[in-house]
Amino acid sequence: MLAAVAFVLVLAIGPFLGFRAYARRVEAMDEPIEDRLHRLNRVQQVGGFGLPVVAILAGYSLGLIDRAATAVGTGGVELFGIALLEFGTLIVVTFGIVTVPIVSMALGTYPTVRSLRETSASMWRVAKGVLTVMAVAVGSAIIGVGGFLAVISVVGSSTPVLVATLGAIVFASFGLSPYLIVIVRDRVPLEGQRRERVERLCTELGYRPRGLFLLEGESTKTANALVAGTVPGLRYVFLTDYLLAECDDDELRAILAHEFGHVAGRHLWQRGLLTVAVFGAWILGVQRFGLGGLEERFGFVGFFVPFMALYAVYHVVLLGGLARWQEFRADAYAAREAGREAI
Repeated sequence: MLAAVAFVLVLAIGPFLGFRAYARRVEAMDEPIEDRLHRLNRVQQVGGFGLPVVAILAGYSLGLIDRAATAVGTGGVELFGIALLEFGTLIVVTFGIVTVPIVSMALGTYPTVRSLRETSASMWRVAKGVLTVMAVAVGSAIIGVGGFLAVISVVGSSTPVLVATLGAIVFASFGLSPYLIVIVRDRVPLEGQRRERVERLCTELGYRPRGLFLLEGESTKTANALVAGTVPGLRYVFLTDYLLAECDDDELRAILAHEFGHVAGRHLWQRGLLTVAVFGAWILGVQRFGLGGLEERFGFVGFFVPFMALYAVYHVVLLGGLARWQEFRADAYAAREAGREAI
């Protein structure tokens, strides 16, 4: 018990102190504000990947995950051969281990971000945003892992079944994930003259969104817009109030055109295809060559570390490269639709 308490305290305090110290150094640098914010963003991206990996490995090494599963046992209700109580316990414990250092990192860097941006958003709002994102990610993981286990228990674990199941889960997740924004994001319906303005600009670009929503933005001074929805006729536009206040019609039309460019280019589905290709290749490789030697020698670590190494290559190199290419394509679309002078 003492080891578990100490572990949680380290996860909660360590990242906060480390990232707070780094953020103070960045704040004191004699560089443009955007460059300093970019530094913080980069270190947060590294921490967002590295902290969960280290936390899970540490939790496994201390036996916390295994002890949690042993405490609830394998009895109780089963579905498709899955002990639901044990499965749920593993998910909750893993969620906690991953989320605590991420929230700690966000709170450690936010005072500097708030100072550089001269914003007024509270620390609670930052923590709430991180928790929401993590909850959505965990919910998606539960559905994905549960779906995999259910299919395997009913149909079998042949390579074609595994790859087909992966494809189905990935495309279902990518197709439904934009609509989670409508559910979980803080937003209010856009009304009055601002609604008429955005509707007019969307119509000029050839789109009639099902809903227009305002994201809180004045308190964060963030100019941001996004289009959520993969089904024609069921697309939603989100904009920050700061964006509406700071941009004229030409600038706002160009920003909306850029977001619609992602829709027109089916960029979300391209990411889905890349995901299926990379992790489908992983399944084929494991089925053909196996990880038996590594797992036999190192246990869970023998599987987890190679998998996370693949995920790092996928996320940073492959998905990062695809995302940059898609941004260029969306810019090109916006230039065609809204005019190069507005870009």
